[in-house]
Amino acid sequence: MVREKCELRKRVVNMLERVNIPDPEKRCSNYLHELSGGMCQRVMIAMALSCNLDLLIADEPTTALDVTIQAHILDLIFLKKKQCEFKSALLLITHNMGIVAEICDKVAVMYCGKVVEYADVLSIFKDPRHPYTQAPLESIPRVDVKKEKLKTILGSVPSLMNPSFGCRFSPEM
Repeated sequence: MVREKCELRKRVVNMLERVNIPDPEKRCSNYLHELSGGMCQRVMIAMALSCNLDLLIADEPTTALDVTIQAHILDLIFLKKKQCEFKSALLLITHNMGIVAEICDKVAVMYCGKVVEYADVLSIFKDPRHPYTQAPLESIPRVDVKKEKLKTILGSVPSLMNPSFGCRFSPEM
């Protein structure tokens, strides 16, 4: 029993090291409230990766983290080297198009629970086809283009209780 506990602790420390938690030996004994938001995020990712998953689903993994911690999480955890190291695929769910540009190979844009556009990441950014893909991309601030107003999407989200046929983004729906 003691030996199993020691082996488990070694495995926990190893996983914390792999996601760059500082002083993992000490941190594996900490309570949740003693860790920063970024550390909590990395601990959760280490837990998921320790399960040897074929697919890791990350739903808004950097929400509520400051920009520095966001970059750290993305650099350390989601780069392809980690995917190769753990032999897992990543399904990233996010509204952050900057993260999409950095991380993704393929992109599925969804509106009201339906995929409205699917393409490789370069095509999505260079030649978005669907208006719901175009609008968020046009609202990204750029230093080389001066805009008076950001692009908005007019209308309102359709009812999902009685979904219409065809594209739910269409103003006729």
